[in-house]
Amino acid sequence: MARYSRKIKWQPVPVQSKILQIYAKGLEYALVSDNYEQCHEFVWCKDFLHDVYYSTINNKEFNLYKFSYCPYYSPKPCLKEARILLTNSKDKNFSQKIPAVCEFINQIEDELGMKKTTARICSAPPSGYEKAGIYIFKGDRRWIVAPSMLSLYTLLLRMGFVHKIGTSYKETLASLKKRKLTPYQSKDVYWFKCSEMAFNEILKNSDKSLFSRNFADNYPKHLSMDSIHNKLGIIAFSNHLRSLKSGKVGNYPFK
Repeated sequence: MARYSRKIKWQPVPVQSKILQIYAKGLEYALVSDNYEQCHEFVWCKDFLHDVYYSTINNKEFNLYKFSYCPYYSPKPCLKEARILLTNSKDKNFSQKIPAVCEFINQIEDELGMKKTTARICSAPPSGYEKAGIYIFKGDRRWIVAPSMLSLYTLLLRMGFVHKIGTSYKETLASLKKRKLTPYQSKDVYWFKCSEMAFNEILKNSDKSLFSRNFADNYPKHLSMDSIHNKLGIIAFSNHLRSLKSGKVGNYPFK
């Protein structure tokens, strides 16, 4: 993990977020532009990241669950690599956990033959984030080229916050599933179990064989924003694979 800081042009922090989200605390996400601008306000629900990429790729403004984004006026997320801000304003030990997150995700990236994710602390964070700090995670483009991969990436990053340095990612996942470790976010073990078939398929056959390398193919313009947000994540892809393996018609919106 790099020790020097990265300057970010921050979005204004709302006094109270009006976005309708499944969580109201915990890990916060935001995307970053080519010029290192924060693209939107921090969100707890990582599915909004899919929406911002979809909006950018298809030049479509949207407002969903009181989260709005306009690619014409807001900074556009980088498409050359994953650039995601992570923080938790309520976690005073947040910075101490970053090396473990990097080791956890890097082990998985080694198996997938990906460029390794790195993390750098950001300088001059907005008010309220000084104690926890904000980190920019930069990863392989393959993590963002399809919503299911982005969904998996952001879930794995969050699960990595309870990883112990020096152990394997498989041991961490096993300990979480056996409840020997407390997940960083309350429903992470449930989400992972629902996603596990897709995760194993990606490890076995590579994301390269499952998803197009073209953003437009994976964020289809004809789909509704509701579909992008709710039906293209890693759980939806896992359900699609489960349907195919049982001889049923897959329920994934494309491919």
